[in-house]
Amino acid sequence: MGDHDDFEDNQYPDNDEFMPYVTAGNLAQKNGAKVAIWGKVTKVTANEGFYVKTVDDQEILIRLKKPLSEPLEGWYEIYGVSQGKSILCDEYVPFSDDMTKNIDTEGHKNLAKLLAALEDPWNLGENPSDMNGVTPME
Repeated sequence: MGDHDDFEDNQYPDNDEFMPYVTAGNLAQKNGAKVAIWGKVTKVTANEGFYVKTVDDQEILIRLKKPLSEPLEGWYEIYGVSQGKSILCDEYVPFSDDMTKNIDTEGHKNLAKLLAALEDPWNLGENPSDMNGVTPME
């Protein structure tokens, strides 16, 4: 039994390899977790950071650990830690022009929904009692 057994309890395993994509809609559920989000810069503030509009059309604050040293505009992929309605940003990566031209906000929204559903597989349908003829185990 090595030292690494105590990592088993970590609520968010494999955090380094897997960045769960979120939208503003499920950001609060991820409070305290590492997340990745797509957003288009709407407003830059002197001290707080910047605001983005997400693919599900909500504005959220991206908090920076240090003041911005460059103008920001357009779409970014933002990595950081969810703080409910904002993200404490570790890094942000601008989209290339190609990506921006062809940005598939619907597809990305669906991806984020799918990832959320995969984490909560029992929450798939509108009607949880309808198990499509699955009979419970005796």
